[in-house]
Amino acid sequence: MSNLNKIITLLSLLVFRQLSNAGEAILFDQNNLFAFSDKGVISGFYDAENDKFSCYFLFSQQPDDKHPPPKVDTYSATRLQTFIPGDDSLYFENRLKDYDIEGTLYRDGDEWVIRTSRPQAGCANAMGIFEFDPSDIRAETYAVSKRIPAIGIRLVNSKTSFYDLRGGQFFARKGYLTKGDGVIVFKEFRGYSYVRYVNPNSSQEGRVTTGWVHSADLANPFPPARER
Repeated sequence: MSNLNKIITLLSLLVFRQLSNAGEAILFDQNNLFAFSDKGVISGFYDAENDKFSCYFLFSQQPDDKHPPPKVDTYSATRLQTFIPGDDSLYFENRLKDYDIEGTLYRDGDEWVIRTSRPQAGCANAMGIFEFDPSDIRAETYAVSKRIPAIGIRLVNSKTSFYDLRGGQFFARKGYLTKGDGVIVFKEFRGYSYVRYVNPNSSQEGRVTTGWVHSADLANPFPPARER
């Protein structure tokens, strides 16, 4: 590697560190679910599909000041709103409001259970079960497998290609993402975001892809912090 490339790489790493958010991505033993914690405020994304069914929704922590949900056994309880983004715009204010469904996040250490007051469209089957309290044997549990510093969860706003970063330059590769795909953003650099994507189709066995995409092709689908 030339001295110039070494300098570029070092500067890039310094920029990455400066732009990395204090938040953390939360990964689970099941790849279809991932979450993000920003100063203790939780948001998340779930997507599971097969040839016949799909279960897709986002969730955002809600204030518990007036009516905190009760604990269940050893599980703490956090109020959630689950929702589905709109067809034209992926931003929170343009979501499909008929699919605003209240939920509760139960946590016991690194074990999570998400319960919704009624199933989101396409859920309540093999693609996702979120109807039961953790005390119910039918409840689906998710075990935290890793926590990684990250910037946040984003949705792909339009078809976008993956890029590799080599010697300070971005080079397109064959892979791409389509509108509505959910990703975790770990770094931002010169108009690009380094993301992690999980293929939601069960035939792909949760295949994980990482790479750079244009930041302009990503949208933050969650409510502003003041609305939570």
